[in-house]
Amino acid sequence: MLRTRLLSAVFTATSLAVLWGCGSDTNEKPPPPPPPPPPVEDLPGIQPPEAPGEGAACEGAGKVMAMSQLFLGDTTRDGTPDPTGGWKAYGYDLDGRASTKTSVGLCKPRAGGSPAAVYPDGDEGRDNSFGKNILPVILGLSSDISDQANQAIADGEFTIMLDMSTLGTAADCNKLATKLYGGANLGAPPKWDGTDMWPLIPELLTDPTDPASAKILFPESYVVQDTWVSGTKGTVKLSLSISGFTISLDINSAVITVDLEGDRNGGTNGTIAGVIETESLITEISKVAAAFDESFCDPESPTLKSILNQIRQASDIMKDGTQNPAVECDGISIGLGFNAKAVQLGPVAMPAEPPPDPCAPMP
Repeated sequence: MLRTRLLSAVFTATSLAVLWGCGSDTNEKPPPPPPPPPPVEDLPGIQPPEAPGEGAACEGAGKVMAMSQLFLGDTTRDGTPDPTGGWKAYGYDLDGRASTKTSVGLCKPRAGGSPAAVYPDGDEGRDNSFGKNILPVILGLSSDISDQANQAIADGEFTIMLDMSTLGTAADCNKLATKLYGGANLGAPPKWDGTDMWPLIPELLTDPTDPASAKILFPESYVVQDTWVSGTKGTVKLSLSISGFTISLDINSAVITVDLEGDRNGGTNGTIAGVIETESLITEISKVAAAFDESFCDPESPTLKSILNQIRQASDIMKDGTQNPAVECDGISIGLGFNAKAVQLGPVAMPAEPPPDPCAPMP
């Protein structure tokens, strides 16, 4: 009887072992996780106000609006310093997408640039790599660049003007032919009372003898809820003075807007948004860099090369304002702010003298 019980116990233990062995293998790998969902396309960001439909054409007295204050992106619009975040509030969504560091379908970062540094837009998808990545470089060379630019405007040294031919006072109207002019040196501080006769830069005229022959035209501009919008895109030429030397910025595919005052004697909350060709900006920065350090006259200067490489790394868009994931970016988006006051168009100025060369030998 004892042997029978022992055999029965052995058999039972063996059966348990067999049953345990038939269970799942503790060394078996878990199934792979499901594939990640496909990347989501970025939603569009903030755009200029749309035209007021089939409203009446703009009719009434014309006005010339001149830039009276410029915001580069190191301050808020009320002038409060914000060198790290001010840029986020300037510009528009140029490429139709509010991109982030994980966005896809964008042009490739250039010169070792990081998507995390280049791709993220400002507030509401505003494209402004200039404000985010280039302005800090310029501030490193000249920390008071904004003050210098606005002092030059206050002294009458330069401005940008928009000649709105039949503006009138309607809150909404279409088909407003507008011309863009560059203002040469006025010769005195502007009074900003509507009587300033601002001379015209001849380089922005097709015929230097004809003040009406502006090269940059906005034939389909419009007014919507008292905001003027350029409509068609153009090129804005902006000159910034840094320690007596000038950087010329050609802002291509530019969109311009400004909130007009009711009496049409000025405007606020102005925006210039567009694209600067990267290599053009490289050329301009190279021209003035030696004004801050004579060693920059040597194109092989390691510090100069580092600065220029930072500029190339800021490229975030194609120079025509589009995106192409197959190639490297060759443009830098920019967003600027401005206020404006009414002036009058003056005579055509003499061509500007060529800027001094900081690397030229002293006489």
